[in-house]
Amino acid sequence: MIALLGSLPLKAEKGFVNLTPRPKNCLVYDGTCQFPQKFTVGVSAELGDTAVLEAQRFVDALKASLTGYDISLAHSTEDAFIRVAPYTGSAGNVGTEGYRLVVKEEGITLTSLTQKGFYYGFQSIRKMLPAHVGLGLAGKAGDVYSLPIVSITDTPRFGYRGFMLDVSRHFFTVEEIKRFLDLMAIYKMNVFHWHLTDDQGWRAEIKQYPKLTTIGAKRSDSWDTDITLVDDYWWTGEGGFTGKPYGPYFYTQDEMREVVAYAAERHIDVLPEVDMPGHFVAAMASYPEYSCTPNNPPSVWTNWGVSTNVLNVANPAAVDFAKNILSELCDIFPYPYIHIGGDECPTDQWKTNAACQARYKELGLTDYRQLQTHFIKEISDFVQTKGKRLFCWNESITAGGSDLSLMKETGATIMCWNPCQDGALKAAQMGLDAIITEYHSATGGYYINRRQSNDYGEPTGAGYGDDTVEGCYNYVPVPDNVSAADAAHYIGVQATFWTEHVSSNEYLEYLALPRLICVAEAGWSTQARKNWTDFKKRLTRDTEMLDAGRFVYGRHWMDDYVHRVYVNPIKDGAVVTFTNQSGDRPRCLADNNGTLNGQGNECTNWLLESNGKDGEYYIKSCESGKYLYAANTASGSMVSLDAKKMAWTFDETTMSSYVAICPVANTSVAVNNNVNNATHARLFAHGTSNGASFYKVELISSPDAVKEVSLHVAPTTEQIFDLSGRRVKRSKGEIAIVDGQKVIL
Repeated sequence: MIALLGSLPLKAEKGFVNLTPRPKNCLVYDGTCQFPQKFTVGVSAELGDTAVLEAQRFVDALKASLTGYDISLAHSTEDAFIRVAPYTGSAGNVGTEGYRLVVKEEGITLTSLTQKGFYYGFQSIRKMLPAHVGLGLAGKAGDVYSLPIVSITDTPRFGYRGFMLDVSRHFFTVEEIKRFLDLMAIYKMNVFHWHLTDDQGWRAEIKQYPKLTTIGAKRSDSWDTDITLVDDYWWTGEGGFTGKPYGPYFYTQDEMREVVAYAAERHIDVLPEVDMPGHFVAAMASYPEYSCTPNNPPSVWTNWGVSTNVLNVANPAAVDFAKNILSELCDIFPYPYIHIGGDECPTDQWKTNAACQARYKELGLTDYRQLQTHFIKEISDFVQTKGKRLFCWNESITAGGSDLSLMKETGATIMCWNPCQDGALKAAQMGLDAIITEYHSATGGYYINRRQSNDYGEPTGAGYGDDTVEGCYNYVPVPDNVSAADAAHYIGVQATFWTEHVSSNEYLEYLALPRLICVAEAGWSTQARKNWTDFKKRLTRDTEMLDAGRFVYGRHWMDDYVHRVYVNPIKDGAVVTFTNQSGDRPRCLADNNGTLNGQGNECTNWLLESNGKDGEYYIKSCESGKYLYAANTASGSMVSLDAKKMAWTFDETTMSSYVAICPVANTSVAVNNNVNNATHARLFAHGTSNGASFYKVELISSPDAVKEVSLHVAPTTEQIFDLSGRRVKRSKGEIAIVDGQKVIL
């Protein structure tokens, strides 16, 4: 859920330069450089056609954004307002992607050694201008444009600065992909990792194998999580299967070439991935003869997780099938690398397949995992004939039993997600390059599809709700204890986005932004230049651009964001039923005589009796007349049935005295038998604190009105709750005003 706040132009601040990623060196001086109504961008005669091409694209972009300005390109720097010239300093200062930008009152000078350097220098100029310029949108006639007086020498920290999008689980159109390529370009990211295939769908046209798209590009059902705009907030549903066919969705070869060309104009390489030999179900559903069970072919998966159905790597025809697929893709994607996955590949079927058993014996292997290593080596040798090298996920070297000597021979780049840092260090010590894309750690990570918050209205999906923007930004991709020799193999970072729970572009943006920008800065800026407070200041300014581009983004990190809380307006005498929906902890709801199972009469219905205070109730069993009683109110307490009364309150706060109700795992503790199903409730996993699991109560007052609340012991006196760092008083369910915002407590 995010609030759509009205954006007002932020006032210029002395000494502040809104440039993200943060440059390697940036000196700021007093004054500004104002753009004249008519000016020339002049390219030095010493530079070649590539510099002229970048300058022309820059001029075209400015013409589209600076309404009423007369801008032209010249093949000379004489009398030019923006001068484009060769870099004359030490090459080590700018490298192959860097630039030097000097802005004075009288004009601007941009120098570089390469076409990429000029491109990124032009991007910096556009980024420091008003928000619409970076997006290529038109401004208003009469607008005045200026830059701060700066001297910038800049070059990226890492050569690989990537974003991965999974289009197998959920498909995104070419236009939606271009939208993200535009954002990547603004923030100087340079590799789009396109996860084209998986168990849940095949998305790339392969002319030699048409059934990959006639069969593999569709499935019988799909998981869908709604995200809709309601009362200025984006509300996300819990998610569920639609019961409807999904697809066929795929990219034609012409569409893939279109994406490659669009990315190339922005100096973004496209890394295609065909996941194999595991996560290959959609391909084997299309051509079951290449599976380990051709007489019992798999179907395109509708769920997620890890399938035991894998490619028969001992079948020469199956290996040729993989090679032929890659051959067609090598002709479409000019990037000198291709990704073949290699993650989460079970060996179960190989152990029982006659051909795999024979191959295992023939090669004298000691572990069936080594069949995967031999397959990777054979594919590596093949793609090298196409001028390509491999990317693989870290399981190719971290899975037990892998042949590390053979993997070293492939020279593959290892994409490290889990265990990320252990995998990266292992790759480096093997002499292999590593990309850091941490899925989750105690301090943060780069899997930007994971939930950022447990606020009311947040989606159910991947993660625990603690993958915050700040945690993502502060994650250290190269720990201090990594030696200089090993660190040389840490060549990049990547923001990774899986889409099992994502079914719309709005939801993709909401989760990805602004964490994608965090990873962009990690890829470009040195660790010493990173600072959360400074970054948040620049990111706050960038919300102007995100709003102008109508991007959906999470706002939990913003200073003026008020975390959403809710009190359910239940009434005295309502009958509720608690049902376990989480399966999180294998414990039972207890009474004084032991535990109650899912058939226990005591669990059938509960009656809410008013305590005489706003929002507070007793909870009584309709069958026995006993009450839900918490003798111990410490966090994680079990709830008992007792003759005594204990007042409870239904609300959403961050207080520490939640009481955990732990029903039978995967079992309905109660059956809703209310008249017309008018009112009932259910329990599901809410979060953890001090090692205890807590449960949220979802009260459904009608089929169309779902309200979520949390259950905890009611305060007996006025208490102070901490909401996102704000001290908030609560007394008898009052509404508090926090920093001018109404908060329902």
